[in-house]
Amino acid sequence: MDKSQKHLLAARLFVVAVLAVAGWFMVNRTGVADSDEAGIVLALPERVAGWTGHDLVNCPDELCARVCVDVPPGTPCPACGKPLQYMNHAEKRMLPADTGLVRKYYLRDGAAPVHASIVLSGNDRSSIHRPQVCMTAAGYEIVNDTLLRIPLGGGREPLDVMVLDMNRTGADGRTETIYYAYWFVGKGRETASHVQRMVWMATDRVLRGVSHRWAYIALSAPRDPGSDAHLQQIANFAAALHPLLLVPEDAEAGPTPLTEKDETP
Repeated sequence: MDKSQKHLLAARLFVVAVLAVAGWFMVNRTGVADSDEAGIVLALPERVAGWTGHDLVNCPDELCARVCVDVPPGTPCPACGKPLQYMNHAEKRMLPADTGLVRKYYLRDGAAPVHASIVLSGNDRSSIHRPQVCMTAAGYEIVNDTLLRIPLGGGREPLDVMVLDMNRTGADGRTETIYYAYWFVGKGRETASHVQRMVWMATDRVLRGVSHRWAYIALSAPRDPGSDAHLQQIANFAAALHPLLLVPEDAEAGPTPLTEKDETP
């Protein structure tokens, strides 16, 4: 091994050592405060522009699995009597107990219904993950992904939203074509990048000694596989929904600083 190779090996070992120490520090550091602060309210509005929202609740019993619309959470299931909730039985089983979740269907004349949901992490921050994992596990094929940059009013920076075009073929041979659009929201931060979110979480823990609650907002609806018209629908809906989800202090804060916006797809 010549001198240059030794120097290269030493540099690589140094980087590995630094990453190992940083990882240990993130896992074992004491004094990291789990903050209850979040960047959004855990509620979906009754109306978004010309769209009207309708609560969508589920029976938590796996054998029943009843889905009801326009019924308040906590109402007894009409089939088995168990209290209805926003989470379905699979979500209830997979997500930590203190995870928050709300969902609505939004309807407007002449348009396909839009399904909107918010998932908000509790003390266990593992509630929030890459949606691609769940989508492929549910049998969807992601045929395209698009980073949509949506202009916002009020002097704010544009909102980045990741759009997944997906297909799924059922047992009857019919193919379902939908989109799934999402972005992550933290305290004073938002991004469409899972990697950027993880970086912010790590720096908050290591440098600031705090772990805020993160959420992700998702929109989904049928799409025309021969058109990209759904991108405009997403842009219009998300731009109208965005200010209605902000906590009051964030809504009054004005533009999001450029340093807190993700520039990486």
